[in-house]
Amino acid sequence: MPNIVKKDAALRAFRKPIIPAETKTSEVDATSFADLVRMMAEGVADAQNSLDKSSAEMLVELSETKVDVVRNITEEVNEKGEITFKNAAPQSVSLLELGMLPTFYQFSEATVEVSMDLHVVEDVDEKSTTKGRKTLFANTRDIRMERKFNRDVKMASKLTATLVPVPPPLRLEPSRNTETK
Repeated sequence: MPNIVKKDAALRAFRKPIIPAETKTSEVDATSFADLVRMMAEGVADAQNSLDKSSAEMLVELSETKVDVVRNITEEVNEKGEITFKNAAPQSVSLLELGMLPTFYQFSEATVEVSMDLHVVEDVDEKSTTKGRKTLFANTRDIRMERKFNRDVKMASKLTATLVPVPPPLRLEPSRNTETK
């Protein structure tokens, strides 16, 4: 079993949430469809950022985790045909030096399906005069009311994300030079 030395590497099972579940929130009945799309895009961007940071942290951990490796084993055969082995002194090297690299992932697809009513709304000023700008608004209040009164309304939300491994950044792997003395 190799001797593994970790340099202040705490094992992490979970990351700190972007918004903790215990955070007090206030639900809104409607929002613009554009804001919904933007919030989804920002959610994917936040998740991608976390994935990238995780891979970068793994790179540091691989560079700091040392193992003792025997780089050279000499096989000697004597005149009687007997075989003996001589091991070179073990060298302490990092997992990164051994060629281990973290895996990088990226979102190739993200889908959010939410049951909602869509309405075209127009901007108005304080005097209820229309300003002419129309936009699409999403509303979940009516659907929630239908469900609350046990009417036959199917309401389900679905979140799907597809992650794919991608090659590490080009300049991540250290250059390797071999010198023979």
